[in-house]
Amino acid sequence: MDYRPDEPRRPFEVPPDRPIHPLERRPPSEPTAPNIPPPQYPVRRIEVPQSTPIFSYVILGINILVFLADIATNQMLTQLGAKYNPGIIQGEYWRFITPMFLHAGFIHIAANSYFLYIVGPQVERAFGHFRFLAIYFLSGFAASIASFTFGHNSVSVGASGALFGLIGALLPLIYRNRNVLANSGRRIGSILQVIIINLILGFAIPYIDYWAHIGGLIGGLALAWLTTPRYAVRYALTGEAERIEDETSPAVTWFWYGFIGVVLIGLAFFAIQLQR
Repeated sequence: MDYRPDEPRRPFEVPPDRPIHPLERRPPSEPTAPNIPPPQYPVRRIEVPQSTPIFSYVILGINILVFLADIATNQMLTQLGAKYNPGIIQGEYWRFITPMFLHAGFIHIAANSYFLYIVGPQVERAFGHFRFLAIYFLSGFAASIASFTFGHNSVSVGASGALFGLIGALLPLIYRNRNVLANSGRRIGSILQVIIINLILGFAIPYIDYWAHIGGLIGGLALAWLTTPRYAVRYALTGEAERIEDETSPAVTWFWYGFIGVVLIGLAFFAIQLQR
């Protein structure tokens, strides 16, 4: 083939009109494997055993009814049942328990009712009905003892001490079951944030009984640490997770509730003797 020397070509360039010899043909490229996504296996979720939160709503209803009755009787219930140090010293020991059913105003009952509506069912579903009641009332008792011992002599009412015990009980529950429950670290961080904000508000607002908050929080933490459900995953013969069970012993659980109850009664009478 003729070509002009003033028209350079790239080495081994084949003119487009030249037929290609079979020996010069390149072997066909091997077909690439299709991009097949890996198989998607269904996510198997195992539900944690939970109870229906009956008593959370029962207590919520009782608090509202007591508040309305207190308004109708011109705060006679508050006068008879509020935490009042001189009355407790004189033998009115029910004032350690009754304040958690009393509230001072619509904002107070609304805030505590919302708190109970949100936190109460979470604790009752996880701990069960009777453990929930034990934590609620023992935490409220601890809150009244702390308020009586370290607080002032003014009248104090409200369920916030018991509510701090409930939210404090969630921390041992999540921490001691962190190998089973998802997002444990994030959930603990969120609960701690709520606790810290509410404690700061208690210190900042003069009429809030922050000693009751601290006492209820410590009571709930101690009770839940000793009696929280301990979840264990049970596997089937195929090796798949089948169910989750609570390994705690009811006898041991109620021993701790009884023991802590006796300790709180002893602390209450000891505090009374100190103030006489």
